[in-house]
Amino acid sequence: MDIPISKLLSKMESEIIKAKNSQSEKERRERIVVIQSLCELILDEKSPQVQPLPSSSPSSINPAELQKMMGNMATVVKNPANSGSLKEEDANGDSLFDF
Repeated sequence: MDIPISKLLSKMESEIIKAKNSQSEKERRERIVVIQSLCELILDEKSPQVQPLPSSSPSSINPAELQKMMGNMATVVKNPANSGSLKEEDANGDSLFDF
């Protein structure tokens, strides 16, 4: 269904007049939402078709490039805080909030 833009714009004009003359904030917001929907209709109707970018296949990365990106995995250091929990004499549990 192809709605002429001029018809949508005239409907937006009437909604703007109604929004300006509205007595309550709720009614004004409802009119603005209608205007927003009409704007989205116009923009969606005239939006150009976007073609997806060609993606590079994973096989195009050679092992040397992968090594440079990943670095030397043997040098990764474990976080000592996660290796074991600290025990305090007066602590009730593992949580920070356990007193």
